[in-house]
Amino acid sequence: MPPWPRLLPFLLLPALALLPAPPASADDTPSLAAEPAPAGDRAFLVEHADVRGHLLPSARLLLDYARRPLVLRNPNDELDPVISDQTYFHALASLSLFYRATVSLDVPFSLTQAGSTPPSGDAFPRAAVGAALGDLRMGARVRLAGGLDEAGQGAALGLSASLWLPTGTDGYAGDGAVRARFALVAEATGKRLHGAFSGGLRTRPAVALPGVLPTRVATSLTLGLAGGFFVDGARTLTLGGELSADLPFLGGARLFDPRATVAHALVTGHYRITGGPLEIGLAMGPGLGRGAGSADVRVLALLGYAPVKAKPPPDRDSDGIPDKSDACLDLVGVESGDPLLHGCPEPPPDYDGDAVPDENDACPRAAGEATFVRKTHGCPKDTDEDGVPDKKDACPTEPGPKPPAGNGCPKPKEPEPPPVASLAEQEIVISQQVQFETGTAVLRPESDGVLGEVARVLTDHPEVTRIEVQGHTDDTGTPDVNRKLGQDRAESVVEWLVRRGIARARLVPKGYGSDKPIADNTTEEGRGKNRRVEFRILEKKPVTKDASNPAAGGAK
Repeated sequence: MPPWPRLLPFLLLPALALLPAPPASADDTPSLAAEPAPAGDRAFLVEHADVRGHLLPSARLLLDYARRPLVLRNPNDELDPVISDQTYFHALASLSLFYRATVSLDVPFSLTQAGSTPPSGDAFPRAAVGAALGDLRMGARVRLAGGLDEAGQGAALGLSASLWLPTGTDGYAGDGAVRARFALVAEATGKRLHGAFSGGLRTRPAVALPGVLPTRVATSLTLGLAGGFFVDGARTLTLGGELSADLPFLGGARLFDPRATVAHALVTGHYRITGGPLEIGLAMGPGLGRGAGSADVRVLALLGYAPVKAKPPPDRDSDGIPDKSDACLDLVGVESGDPLLHGCPEPPPDYDGDAVPDENDACPRAAGEATFVRKTHGCPKDTDEDGVPDKKDACPTEPGPKPPAGNGCPKPKEPEPPPVASLAEQEIVISQQVQFETGTAVLRPESDGVLGEVARVLTDHPEVTRIEVQGHTDDTGTPDVNRKLGQDRAESVVEWLVRRGIARARLVPKGYGSDKPIADNTTEEGRGKNRRVEFRILEKKPVTKDASNPAAGGAK
């Protein structure tokens, strides 16, 4: 809601002041009562600007005694004390709202008002001497700018408005008409000093009181100044002074006319009992004008209840944590021992403490890092993606098995098996035996693999021009039989190689039988090793660039 609708009543009051004043009451006896500041204000007559609390009530009972508040000069040129002594009692109450506005009420009672008679006996009409109800006053104030901080220091500017209802029941207790006041109010408070200012406009019915020199009451300018100092650091005792003035300027009155001006200078003292909300105060001082209500001496005494609730420090997000210590100014948060998190929303559960919430953590029980990839977000770093975190991976850049099968390193490579057939300096070495049917030269099918590799070597190396295919046996049987078996087996191998394209001229079969054992023939293992075929190189020549196609194997 824009602020101007709240200020509309205050903006209309100056216009009301310029309207013709309503007719005065029949007895033309205007109110002579002082107009105290609202309950809760530090001053007696000068209204303050700040608002100290929300839904915070204040109350005050004020006794106002005035000596000779109305003196007129009669036709005999004598001073006629129409009211020589007057005592008022004010019951005041106020309520602060939102640390921004205050509404107030003042119910005045005239307790005593008496006048003495001049020597000639020629006196103006007197008021009744009994108690009478005065004009009830309702007020409102809004703080426009500034304000006191939690220590009660600072400056504030505000607008104030009051409305009097014609409830006065006897002469000089009320004006007999509705009246209003509009004022600009300001205050400033430091550690030891304080001050307040009020300036505005008040409407009143125009009245010219009888007398040789008429005393006029009319719409007027109002001014007020208050200041003082705190005697102690707790601000329980305050001493100071106030100046208030009512300066009529309509209804035939001239501004600063002494017979229309109502002004008072007061010396004030204010004490908060035990530093709490209960207060007592006393003020007294002379009048500075001769208008109706400007007394020779005025004495005010008060007893009140004025609690003060400091305005809370700024809290932009309304989370109860002041902005000056709130790490997240725009987010409702909670208190925290960590100043970087104080006032921030409570973090979601994070079991492993890696700053990745459990609900988004792919590894909620293992501290990791943010990767923003769903399957690894919040998981320990695993460069080689082998499931073993880098901190525990003995080989972080090479994938390997997890414990207990491994430590993250790849398993050593198995040595490559030796080739089935390979060319050495003096022979073609085979890693598998050529197999024959027992006691015969018949090749078994499983021998095709090793003999195929031998054929490959011979094909790849045409420089090997002659090899001896040797047939060896164990010592089972007679030497002649074994030699014959060895010879037959060597020839079977040669025939197999020839069928595979190897030139017969390169192959020389030779049976040695059991004459050249390589192992102990007394054991089965040894005899198995002795039953073998070997390929010994007999001739080898260098290979030339224009050698015949090796695929032909030298075949004719």
